[in-house]
This record gives sequence, structure tokens and C-alpha cells, in this order.
Amino acid sequence: MNDENVIKGGRRVSRFLRVGIFLDRLDDIAEAAQMLHEAAESGGDEGLSKSRELASDIESMAKDLRDFIARWNCEPLIYTGEGTTDEIIHLLDTLLLNAEAGGPGDLQS
Repeated sequence: MNDENVIKGGRRVSRFLRVGIFLDRLDDIAEAAQMLHEAAESGGDEGLSKSRELASDIESMAKDLRDFIARWNCEPLIYTGEGTTDEIIHLLDTLLLNAEAGGPGDLQS
């Protein structure tokens, strides 16, 4: 087992993240886009100023999300098969653990 995948007490930490971390940020971006639309419709100097601020916020959030995703050497994957998120994460963790140990289901061969 790699040291990077262990926390205190020897418990293994999953390398799989729930997509919720992306959905939360996308919700923020969608909300800011809606506010941008409203500010643009209000017109005037205040609406223009608010629109610029919101456009900058949207750009920043999108870049942060892109940079967060790009930091890994593997693109995030979305599993479209059957099973709950917890079941699939457990299955993938088990497969990786077995592959790292050279046990059943070795993915290297």
C-alpha cells in the first residue's frame, strides 16, 4: 500500500472523488450567470459595473474548476453503469488494492 493512500490508524483513503465537488462549483457559476443576466437587464452604470464584476467572478470560478481538474494526469471519469456511488468507489478501491498487491484482478497483466 502506498504511503500517500494511508491515514492515521492504517485506514486506506480512496483516490476517487465524488462529482459533487464539481456540481457545487457549477451551481455557483450558474447562479453568477443568472445574476449577470439580471444586472445586464437592469442597465445603467450600476448594472454595467455589476455585470463586469460578475463576468470576472464567472471567469475566475471556471478557471479554478479547470485548474483543479487539470492538476491530475488522468481526466476525471463518470461511471454510467449500475450501483451507488459508494458501491462503485468501494469496487474501484478494491480493484486497485488488489492490483497494487499483485492479487486477484491484477490490472497490470
